[in-house]
Amino acid sequence: MDLVPPLPIMHLRLVYVFLKDAILPRWKGALLRGGWGRALSATFCDVNCEQPAQCSRNCPYRVLFTPEATPGQIVGVRDAPRPFVVRPPLADQTHFRRGDRLTFDVLLLGSAIPYAQSMIMAFIHLGRLGLGADRSPANLIQAFSFSEQTKQFLPCFQEGQWLPLAPPIQPQFFDAAVQNPGDRWRLQFVTPTRLKRDGTVVRQFDLPLVVGTAIRRLQQLNTCYGTSPWDAPIDALFAAARAAHTEESRLRWVDWGRTSAATGQAMQLGGLIGTLDVGGMNPALATFLTMASLLHVGKAAVFGNGWFRLQPRNPTP
Repeated sequence: MDLVPPLPIMHLRLVYVFLKDAILPRWKGALLRGGWGRALSATFCDVNCEQPAQCSRNCPYRVLFTPEATPGQIVGVRDAPRPFVVRPPLADQTHFRRGDRLTFDVLLLGSAIPYAQSMIMAFIHLGRLGLGADRSPANLIQAFSFSEQTKQFLPCFQEGQWLPLAPPIQPQFFDAAVQNPGDRWRLQFVTPTRLKRDGTVVRQFDLPLVVGTAIRRLQQLNTCYGTSPWDAPIDALFAAARAAHTEESRLRWVDWGRTSAATGQAMQLGGLIGTLDVGGMNPALATFLTMASLLHVGKAAVFGNGWFRLQPRNPTP
């Protein structure tokens, strides 16, 4: 039984240094994702290309930002999920002085991993275009890739020089990552997480809802970008989720919204943050949720929403 899909992940970390004072929003994922898309298009797209989704070339913008699922590839879903996650900094800082740093992560998934260098090049260009409403310029001084072998981020771009990328994280990494002998875990939702039950946004989570949402996301991502099909152990994962129990929930709703630069449409993206303490979780479910935590769950996962951490807790005395 494969608890997680055969979906390699490249986890990258990027560091800007501001060249002028800057003001950024509290939640920076949408700004980084939107700016990256514009910079990627400006860097790689043909100036005469009016519909990137119809582009016959495998240009980075088309692959990353306008992917298309083939008919019937994902049942009940019209658009393919994008093969990346922008993971923003969590600090509340909105005012940056010249010389301050901004560090954030980007995860590339499966067949999109070969575009890692193109992605970094676009973020270099975004820094030159400027960040925030005032378009404050920033210099991308470093990029790192996570090494499964050393469990550290290793430089892949530094002082204008390209260095080798670490190999992508493979599914086996998550089996080895869960070494907690206990069954008590904490899910810490660190960015607004917006989940639905029967089409309605909920204001409290339970473990079966989180697991069901994560299963659907990982199935869709693997269908589009994985190395081979995944026979997800849905019944076993749901049974494990129902067998576990909530010990304490400290979740609260936070509101925030954004306006799409492409369409001008206002979007409400508030969600829950806080902790959900669970008992009776078996190691198989913990392994699955460890991978799911890296890929986020719920609406707007591509720019950082739905990020949760899975943390072991002390056994019951």
